[in-house]
Amino acid sequence: MDIITSTIIVAQNQEGKMSAEGYTTDQNQRNNLSECISRGLLKSLGVGSITFTSLYFGQRYFTRNLKGMRRSTIILSSTVFTGLAAYLTGKAALEECNKNFKRSVKQNKIRPS
Repeated sequence: MDIITSTIIVAQNQEGKMSAEGYTTDQNQRNNLSECISRGLLKSLGVGSITFTSLYFGQRYFTRNLKGMRRSTIILSSTVFTGLAAYLTGKAALEECNKNFKRSVKQNKIRPS
């Protein structure tokens, strides 16, 4: 999980953007960002698995008497909606983490000398 989290942090380059504005971050703020991103990814993973399970079994239950409704169609539609739900949850969590990180850095106002 640390590898994925650090890859996302490097790709977003929030620390570099803050440095361009003249702010510096300390280790505590970077750790908080890393923890927040990890929690966001775990939340997204949880939402994805719960969404898939509920959609799959719900569609199976409600379409059990329909002819022509194949299992592959149910799996495919459940997967598409699960992917969308997990993506949107993860995106919202990452935006919230970045917003909190920026606010934390700006409140401390640690400027380089």
